[in-house]
Amino acid sequence: MPNIHTYSTNYFSHAYRQIIHSLYANTKNKGVNGYSPLHILEGTEKLIKEELVRCIWFGQHIRKDKLYTEDGSRLEILSPGWWNSEGGPDFKHAEILLEGKGLIKGNVEIHVFASDWIRHQHNKQKAYNTVCLHVVMWNDREEKYSKNLAGQRIPQLTLSKYLDAELDDVIDMIDIEFYVKGKKVNPGYCRTEMENHTAGEQWLGHFLDYAGDERILQKSKRYETWLENLPFEQTLYKAVMESLGYKENKKPFLMLASVMPHKDIHCLVPEDIPAQDKAVYLQALLLGLAGLMPRQGHLKEYEPQDSETTYYINTLEHTWNAIRPKLNQIPMTKNEWTYSGIRPANFPERRIAAISHILSAHAPKGIFHHILNIFQATEDDKDEYRIINTLTHGIQSIFLSIHDPYWSYHYTLGGKRFERPQKLLGKERTSHIFINVIIPVLLVYARRHNDLRLEKILHLLYRNYMPLPATSVIRFMEDRVLGQSKESKKIINSVRRQQGLYQIFKDFCENDTMSCNRCALYLSIITR
Repeated sequence: MPNIHTYSTNYFSHAYRQIIHSLYANTKNKGVNGYSPLHILEGTEKLIKEELVRCIWFGQHIRKDKLYTEDGSRLEILSPGWWNSEGGPDFKHAEILLEGKGLIKGNVEIHVFASDWIRHQHNKQKAYNTVCLHVVMWNDREEKYSKNLAGQRIPQLTLSKYLDAELDDVIDMIDIEFYVKGKKVNPGYCRTEMENHTAGEQWLGHFLDYAGDERILQKSKRYETWLENLPFEQTLYKAVMESLGYKENKKPFLMLASVMPHKDIHCLVPEDIPAQDKAVYLQALLLGLAGLMPRQGHLKEYEPQDSETTYYINTLEHTWNAIRPKLNQIPMTKNEWTYSGIRPANFPERRIAAISHILSAHAPKGIFHHILNIFQATEDDKDEYRIINTLTHGIQSIFLSIHDPYWSYHYTLGGKRFERPQKLLGKERTSHIFINVIIPVLLVYARRHNDLRLEKILHLLYRNYMPLPATSVIRFMEDRVLGQSKESKKIINSVRRQQGLYQIFKDFCENDTMSCNRCALYLSIITR
C-alpha cells in the first residue's frame, strides 16, 4: 500500500487512482472479507457499481428506438419491470418485444459485466430461470447470451452501446437526491475505523485531496475527448452552455451550442455595433434557434401587456426576422426545454440572455482567449495570495458583471419588474463553472502545451478555493464519513475536498446499504 503522504500536492496527480489500483491488486481474485472487489473497467479508469447500472436501466437512460440483443435480435422495451429490493432477479414483471418471439413477460437481471452471471452462479440457481433478459453495462465474454439452470438461452442487452449520453452525463442525470434525501444516514465503516485506528485529520484530508484531484482529472478527460474534434474556444463555450442548463436543461443547451457554434456566431453578428446592441442581436439569434422566441412558430399564446416587454419582444422579432434567412440550421422547439421544477430565475431565456452578454463582451476572440490573457497577466507575480485573488476576481467578473436592461429586472417575459436589478448568474453558478469547466479545460490546454506553471496555478486556485454551499450529497457524505462532527468543517475546508467527497460518493456510496468493505477509503484506513 503506497504511503498516502508521498504524492505531490502542487499538481493534479493520479494518486487516488494509484491507491485504488494498489488496494484492488491485492484483492482482485480473493475479494475482501468475502466480497468481490469493485469493478474497474480496464482502459477507462471507470469505477461503476451494479446499483448504478440498475438506476440506468430503471430510468431508461438509453436510446430505445433501435435496440438489439447481443445475438442481433431487435428488442423493444415496453416496461423495465418493478424494482426488486429483495432476493432474486433485480426487476420483476418486465415486458419486452423480442424479434422472432413477440411479447415476453418475465424478470430482468442486471450486472456490470456479462461474466457476473457466472461469477454470481445464477446459472445454478432455480430462482433465475424466470429471467427473460440479462442486462449488462459491458460484455466481457465471447458468448452472446447467458444460460439458466434449465439450460435455456437468455437474451442479453449491452447498455454501453445504447446510452443516450456519455456515461458521466448519464450518471449526472440520475437523481441522486432521490436515493439520499430524507434517508437516515448510517455511519460508514470508514467512520468507525477512523475512530478505532485514530486516523488523523491530516491523513483524511490528504485522501480527500487526492480524490478531489481525480474528479478534475476525470472532467479533463471528458473535455479532452471533445477537443479531438473541436478547438478550445468551442469546447469552453459548449461546456459553459452545458453548465448553464443545470441538470434539467443540459442536453438542450449542448444542442444549442452545437446548432450555433462559436465560430458561426461571430460571422453572423455585426462587429461595428455597440456591445449592448450586439447582446440583443445574440439573444435574438440564440433564442430563435432554441425555439424560444415569444411568437415563434405556433407559440403565439403570449401577448405582452406592458410597453417595456412589448418593445423588447418587437426588437427581438425584428432582429430574428433579419437573421433567419441567413441560417441553414433548423431551430429547436420549446418542447425540448424543461421548466418544471426550475426556479424562474434559472429559466432558459434568462440563461441565454446571460451567455449573450458574455459572448458579446469578449468578441471576436472569445472567452477562452480572454481567460488565457488573465492568467498570462500574472506570469511575473510570485505572491501566491495575490495571484489567487487576481485570477479568481478576473474570471468570476466575466460571469458576475453581466447586466441586461430587461432580464436583470425580470425573471419571465412580462413578469413583475424588480425595483433593483438581479444578477443573471449568481456566485454559486459562477463558482461551479470555474471549478467544473474552466479549470478542467485549462488543465488540458496546460498539458498539451507542457505548461507546468499554468497547471501549478490551476492547482493553487483549486486547493485554495473556499467550499461551496453544501449539496445533499455533500451533507450525506459529511454525515456518513465524519458524523457532522466539529472536525467536519475543519477538514472539508476547500472545494477540492468537497469534490473529493463527491468522487468517493460516486465511486462507492451511491446507496447507503452498499457494503462498505469494498470502499477504497475504508480499505486504506485498515491497511495503513
